[in-house]
Amino acid sequence: MGKSEENPSTDDAVMQMLLDLSDQDGIEIGVTLNMNGTVVAGMLISPLTYYEGLIASADSVTNSTLAQVLHKKFSDLKEAFLSEKQEQEKSDKEMIATFIHLKDAFYLSSESHSFPKGQAWWRGRIDSIDGFSISL
Repeated sequence: MGKSEENPSTDDAVMQMLLDLSDQDGIEIGVTLNMNGTVVAGMLISPLTYYEGLIASADSVTNSTLAQVLHKKFSDLKEAFLSEKQEQEKSDKEMIATFIHLKDAFYLSSESHSFPKGQAWWRGRIDSIDGFSISL
């Protein structure tokens, strides 16, 4: 989201292009991120896909009360995001991304272990990325 000229979160043209492709075109691409000594990998997704994934995951929680609460809270966050995006579009301003979103995310440790196992939705600050690789 956002134009590279206006985005204070990253001055990396390649990362900005990937974020734009994900947000505007729904492209999902594998990335590995180095962030302050931590390595996390997964599929780069749009914020909307992230919120929709959280909602779907909440619906699969076995505790029905918790599932309902999480569904409501994540739905509220999604609606707030969409409302803010719509307001920005009306004013001819693009939203400036400050977070990057991954699905099927996992951390890599120095012992060649990855965790968590299973589907994980991940969100991190763009300005914390020290480096990245792309899986094409």
